[in-house]
Amino acid sequence: MRKSIVSVSMLAVLLACRSDKPEDQVRKAFKGCVAAVEAGDAAAAAGPLDAAFRGPEGLDKPGARLFLAGLLRREKVGITVLRNEVTVQGAEAFQEVDLLLTGGGGLLPRDASRRAFGLRWRKTGGDWRITEIQER
Repeated sequence: MRKSIVSVSMLAVLLACRSDKPEDQVRKAFKGCVAAVEAGDAAAAAGPLDAAFRGPEGLDKPGARLFLAGLLRREKVGITVLRNEVTVQGAEAFQEVDLLLTGGGGLLPRDASRRAFGLRWRKTGGDWRITEIQER
């Protein structure tokens, strides 16, 4: 009986803490991308990119995945999120992030580099997908 009460209480707490707000869903998806980059997993980092994704200089989804694979093969990347603002309008969201990127040499400087990006997201099915990234 006691185990049942504890289990039901834990489930209630978890459900109360869960957020279904679209802004939080976008932040969670972005956090997953950051974790994948830091883990060196290019496929997982590129996973949320929409099939119609466009990045800087016309980069498409396959190109972004290849770029990430090459970068992450050569060096470990650290990401600190300094700002993360999300605005949602229906099935579209715009996210502005300021990041502090660190790397072990190669394409990223050994010390930190501060970068700002704008990400456009679209909800497809039940998932948020990145359709565009622009460096600011």
